[in-house]
Amino acid sequence: MPLQSKIILFFFFFLSLIVFQWLFFMSHEEKILKEEMSARASVLVKTLGELSWEPLLNFQISRLEMQIDSLKQEKDVLYARVVNSNFLVLADTRRDQEGWIYSGIISMVPEIIMQNRVLVAREPIIILESIHGMAEISFSLDSMLEKVKRSRILFIAIFISELILGFAFAVFLEIQVIRPLHKIAAGVDQISADSINSSLTIPGKPSVEILKVSRAIDNMRNKLRKNQDELISKTRLATMGKIGFNLAHEIRNPLEAISGSVEILSSGIEENSKEYSYLGIIKEEIHNLNDYLTEFLDFTKAETGHRLDINPSELIGDSLLLLGPLLKKHRIDVSDNTASIENYWNVNPNQMKRVILNVLINSIEAIGSDGKIEIYTSLHDDKLELIISDSGCGIFVDNIDGVFDPYYSTKKDGSGIGLVLSRKIVEQHGGSISMTSNNSKIKYMGTSVKIKLSITGA
Repeated sequence: MPLQSKIILFFFFFLSLIVFQWLFFMSHEEKILKEEMSARASVLVKTLGELSWEPLLNFQISRLEMQIDSLKQEKDVLYARVVNSNFLVLADTRRDQEGWIYSGIISMVPEIIMQNRVLVAREPIIILESIHGMAEISFSLDSMLEKVKRSRILFIAIFISELILGFAFAVFLEIQVIRPLHKIAAGVDQISADSINSSLTIPGKPSVEILKVSRAIDNMRNKLRKNQDELISKTRLATMGKIGFNLAHEIRNPLEAISGSVEILSSGIEENSKEYSYLGIIKEEIHNLNDYLTEFLDFTKAETGHRLDINPSELIGDSLLLLGPLLKKHRIDVSDNTASIENYWNVNPNQMKRVILNVLINSIEAIGSDGKIEIYTSLHDDKLELIISDSGCGIFVDNIDGVFDPYYSTKKDGSGIGLVLSRKIVEQHGGSISMTSNNSKIKYMGTSVKIKLSITGA
């Protein structure tokens, strides 16, 4: 059952419960008030009957009048009277009724009678087991009925207030919960490969909880996109590993045979001849193909190899030493701020050096000439971040998400494998590598690559 139907059902059940409560309360209250009135009347009429024994026997009318007149002070008493066994009204608060003959029947037992808005209580006066008369008191029920009326009006006002509050609460739920939930459900249903990057928007002013749900769905969508990208990347890497493995067996052996044949042919040809030059070209291309196969084979390696506790500054220093001539040639100034690092990474030095070299070569190619590379670190808890920033042309924001995908390259002669291999190496060491670019398609401000790995004691 939909939530909206449940709320409506609960609302009607709530109203039914209030109506039932009101009916029960009204009837119960009236019953209690009548019982209290009857009990009070029974006590008063019984007291009057007991006090009337002696005056009735001695025919002391004035004394009887004094007794019934005292009842005028009682609330809601209309009249009180004493009747003898001959039905003669001896005393009555209504003096004009005295001396008249009582037209009713003298009750043999106590009686409580309610008629319309009047309650009549009768008590037989029994002396020595014989009836000598009857005491009767009449009460007005107007005050009791007025009290019941006021209670009913108050309860109706409360009922209407609860009805209004219930309706307002239902409207509030509709606006703050039901409609936003419908929007969220519709937005989730529309999630597809094309819309996975878009955010979930909810019109109006939903509740804080709904906004949290919306943000959670957006976070889930972002994680889904990230996991999807990682799955695609890992699938490509696995495919490339299989391709590399097959290429190693299917191509490397023929290449070695070709290379050996070229060496044999070269020995019988003069070095300055055209034929020798052509054989040199063949050798060079065989070498290039062999290197390309080696890069593919790197993807099939699942282990990082032997690890050492090494200071990242040593890796930077060795890398800059190898690239010194290239940096000088392109007139690129390097600001190395890693000399003061006191933390260590537990890594395979050769593999991690290859990552750093790859990043630095990319920076050099992005700068071209007359630029700057800045290298610095940042420590967060047990993670040490190595940041390499350059003043090169940067990468368009629309393209930066694909830089770690296989075969993706913004360089004319790039193979699109270097950064993919770098990420694999870093992830095998339990770290992460990311790239940010300040290229906004208008102003070129360079690229930053961040390598994050856990620190360890040396």
